[in-house]
Amino acid sequence: MATTTIDTEALALQTLSSLSQRLARIEHSLVGTQLQNPQNTSTPLSLHAAKINHRDHSIRARLSALEAALTRLANHSRPVHDLLTLHASYPEIFADVLPASQPPPAGGLAVAEKAAVVLAAAPGAQSVASQLVSLRDLPVPDVDVSVRLIALQPRLDRLTVMQEMQGREMAELRRRSVKVLERWYEVGVEGVNGCFAEWDERVGRAERAVRRAEVEKEEDQA
Repeated sequence: MATTTIDTEALALQTLSSLSQRLARIEHSLVGTQLQNPQNTSTPLSLHAAKINHRDHSIRARLSALEAALTRLANHSRPVHDLLTLHASYPEIFADVLPASQPPPAGGLAVAEKAAVVLAAAPGAQSVASQLVSLRDLPVPDVDVSVRLIALQPRLDRLTVMQEMQGREMAELRRRSVKVLERWYEVGVEGVNGCFAEWDERVGRAERAVRRAEVEKEEDQA
């Protein structure tokens, strides 16, 4: 009976140790660096839980340390907080819908077909991965260049306003040029043509009057 109790406790402690390692990996995946213990900023929270485990081998103490670490991770990581909230509200979606021994539903893909799909998409995934690596290797522009470009933004805004004003002035000049051209055509072309026509008419009347006078003079002499 004592051996069974020891085996059960050892199994529980081993499970808690495995959970602590998983929590450390989750911290590293989500946060990038493990969260620090509030009592000792140089010790990650999961390692702090492990130290508690070594000092106090009770299952309750180790479980409390893991719960505190998970709570702190949830406070610092929005995805973990949302996942825990979703689990608390809808625990049924985290349960296995189909037993492991149950065959796939009708119309579903078999394991071999799924493997074929994955293998067919593998080159595309490798291509995307290589592109992401190439993007990561691109050099970051110099900060001074970016600062100078940002400093030029007010001047660019003023130049944009000036360009818009010049565009409006040019449009007004084009409109006035059209008016001047119309006036020149009315006065300079049509007006001159009208003067020439009037002069031709007056010269014609004068010529006719001179001819009549000459004819009358010749008749009087005869």
